[in-house]
This record gives sequence, C-alpha cells and structure tokens, in this order.
Amino acid sequence: MRKEKGERRPDVGAVAPRAGLRAHLKSVTLADVFDARVFGFAFTLAWQLIVYFTATIHFSTRNDVSHFNSVLGFSSLGMVAVFAFAVLAPRGFSRLMGRGAARWGAAVLVVAASLLLVVVEHSEVIRQPWCSLASAAAGLGMGVLFLAWGCAFSRLTIMQVVAKASTALIVAALLFAAAVILPEPAAIALTAALPLASGAVLFSVLWVWREPEEPSSDTRLRHGAFSVSSVFSLGLLALSGSFVSALLIDAAPIVNNGSRPWLFLMAALAAVAVVCLPLLSSDSVDFAAAYKSSVFAMGFVFLLLPLVALGTGVAHFLALTLHCLIILLTWVVVARVATLYQLSPLFSFGVGWASLVIGSLVGTFAGGLLGTFAVVTPWLLSLCTLVCICLLFFAYLFLFTERSMARLLGGALSRGKRPFRDRAHQVALDHGLTEREEEVMVLIAKGRSTPRIREELGLTTGTVNTHVANLYRKLDVHDRQEVIDMVESGHVGSGE
Repeated sequence: MRKEKGERRPDVGAVAPRAGLRAHLKSVTLADVFDARVFGFAFTLAWQLIVYFTATIHFSTRNDVSHFNSVLGFSSLGMVAVFAFAVLAPRGFSRLMGRGAARWGAAVLVVAASLLLVVVEHSEVIRQPWCSLASAAAGLGMGVLFLAWGCAFSRLTIMQVVAKASTALIVAALLFAAAVILPEPAAIALTAALPLASGAVLFSVLWVWREPEEPSSDTRLRHGAFSVSSVFSLGLLALSGSFVSALLIDAAPIVNNGSRPWLFLMAALAAVAVVCLPLLSSDSVDFAAAYKSSVFAMGFVFLLLPLVALGTGVAHFLALTLHCLIILLTWVVVARVATLYQLSPLFSFGVGWASLVIGSLVGTFAGGLLGTFAVVTPWLLSLCTLVCICLLFFAYLFLFTERSMARLLGGALSRGKRPFRDRAHQVALDHGLTEREEEVMVLIAKGRSTPRIREELGLTTGTVNTHVANLYRKLDVHDRQEVIDMVESGHVGSGE
C-alpha cells in the first residue's frame, strides 16, 4: 500500500514509561542497524578517515602539519564553501542539485581528486599547486555528499538516526582498518571507490534531491539563535578536541604496524558508548544527558594529557576517541534539531557541520604547530589542558546550558513550558505520527469537532474518522480529552 506523503515510520524511540535502555535496544530492528543508509554514510565517513589519518592517498595526513597540511586544510575550506552556499542560498543550491549531473558530479569529483592526489604522491613532476587544488576539489564534493546525507537522515525518526549513525561510524572504522591492511594498490582502489559508492546509495537508491528541498516556513526555532549556539558550542568542542588530538598523536602516521589499524574501531565503539548509553538510559531519548556525558568524557581526556606518553598507542586511542565522539555527537544533535523543529536540512546540517569542520581545522593546526615549534614540557601540557578545559566548559556552561539544550532539543526541562505547537510536534515525533495525523491531533487539541476538522483540512468524514482512529491507536488513548491532556502536558508516553 502506498504511503501518504510525509508519513513516518513509528518512532522506535517511543517506549513505555520506565522502559529505559533495554526497551530502547529491543525496539531497534536489524533494518535500523544495517541498511543502505548505514553503509552509504559509512562510505563517506571512511573516505575522510583514510585520507586524513593514513598515507594511503597522500603523505600529508591529519597529524602531519609541519609543512602546512594542504589535504586537510584545503579540503576543509572546500567543504565550508559548499556549506556556506547551501545556507546562504538554499534555493539556488537546491536548483543546482536538482540536476543529475551536479549530484553525480560531486561524487565523481571526489574520486578524481583522490586519484590526482595519488599521482602527486608518486610523481616527481606534478607537485603544487595540484595537491592543494585536488584537496579543495575533494572538499567541494565531500561537502555535497555530507549535505545529501543530512537530507537523507532528516526523514528518519530520531532513534533511527542514532542507530544508523552509530553503526555507520563503526563500519567506517572497519573500512579504515581494511585500507590499512590491504596492499597499497588495493587500498587506493578501495578509497577512490568509496565516494562513488556513497553517491550511488544517495542518488540511485534513496533518490535524494530528485525533488527540490523546500525549507519549512513554520519553525519555532530562530535561525539566528541556532546558528550562534551551534557554531560556537559545537565549534569550540571540535576546536578543543582537535587541539588535544594533535598533541596526543605523533608526527608519523598512526597506523604503521601491529594492532594500530584497529584503534579506530576501538575508538568508535568507545564514542558510541559515551553518546548512546546516556541518550537511551531514560524513558525518553535524552539528548541533554548525551551532550553532558560527551562534554565530561572530553574533559576527562583533557585531564589525562599531561599524564599520557605522547605518540603511544594509548595516546592515539584517546585522540581517535575524541575525533569519533565529536563526529557522532554533532551528527545526532543536528539531526535532532532539524527533525524536532522542521528546519531545512540544508540549513541545519550546513551550519552544524561547518562549525565542526572549522573548529577541527583550527584546533588541528594550532596543536600541530605548537608541537612542531615548541618543546612539549609537562608545564606546557598542563597549560594546554587548562585552556582546553576552559573552552570546553565555556561552551557547556554559557552557550549550550542544560536548560537551553532541553529547550532546543526536547529534553525534560522544557516539557510543559514550550509553545503549543512545539508540544504537539514533540508528541507527534515521539509516537511516529504522519503529517496529516499531526494536523488532526492539533485540531482535536484545539477543541475542533469532526465537521470542523473536515472543513479545515478539506477531507471527507470517513477520512477524518480513519485518521482519528489511527491517532488514538498510536497515542494509546481512547477519547479526545486524553489527546488534549497529552498535548497540554507534552508527555512522550501514555498508556501501560
């Protein structure tokens, strides 16, 4: 049976009261963990991990900045340029991406840039500026792919986003290990194929941007407030985390021998545990708890900086855990905000991911330059720890406080105090209502009768009754008064 436009699957994050982590995990199906979205998104993440942290494509890795890392620097600038275009001119960007040649051109551009970097690496003739140009071109293509994945994830329930993003990060870590273990020609072929495979999932399986993305005009979250909070809070987290990572990782590639190819997998699992366990530990999906646990986990790693021998396996594990933690937290938080407030994915993911990229770039170069031109003493490491801790808690205490996180992301502190439309939309998200069912619920909560609902929505009496019956079943209520009470209280669950 064909689904009504805008219909969402029942939210697997909606569980009975006091259900907790076990019920959340039981509600996640294999289809939520392993599907085309998971592997396609993992291909995009894996390309970044391989190119930035190994010498498979080019000798210039993320942790080698003594010569001003053109791969990381220029690819980051390319991504930021795409994000700025999407945020400042969304209609123009949507029209451009509505053309199949532009969509596929982004994936092909990353592949071509990757191969050009390989040629630059092994050729004595082709040098600069080709390395910088290829890196910038790769960044442009990756920016398009990340925005496309933002649009693909914006159509999911929040538990699906958490499950798929976490699994994709783990699969990307496995692909990273494969690229390190394989012979160099096979690793190059694998890395170059990843963007094209990701594009195939996006544009041939999920049909992203086959129809232009239209920003929603009804939002309760001011774009300006979101931009400032996300840029400074997520950006500061990325800056401080990348700065510490650059000090923890030595100048040589981190995957030279032994068990080190598997460090990224261990780091990804640790990051998933830090974000997901607090997120799913309460009756409802608690993003404020996930954000808080991530901040304190980062602070704990910062405190270990003067105590850990730099360049060792332990130091590398801590650095990679910070990297994975920031990626996962940013993706999940931005997806939640975009879904909860019906923001344009181009805007929300463009702003959120740009803040992460800029913060990571600044932090990586600052840490790399400090480690290159200064003698790293225990006193200097203690000073760096103090600065990073101050940045970290400034972001937490003043920019994204627990109360503001609850207000923006639907945490428990804001329940019962948000505007009527926000409470209604939260109930709809938590119970997997379709857009039409949400409209019917809002009118019921306003006291409208069935004839009035039929008139306002232009539906027949039978269609209204069908939507009402489905609404009662999903909300587990028995009459209109219970619907009104649920919307007024903003509860995520009812029933037994």
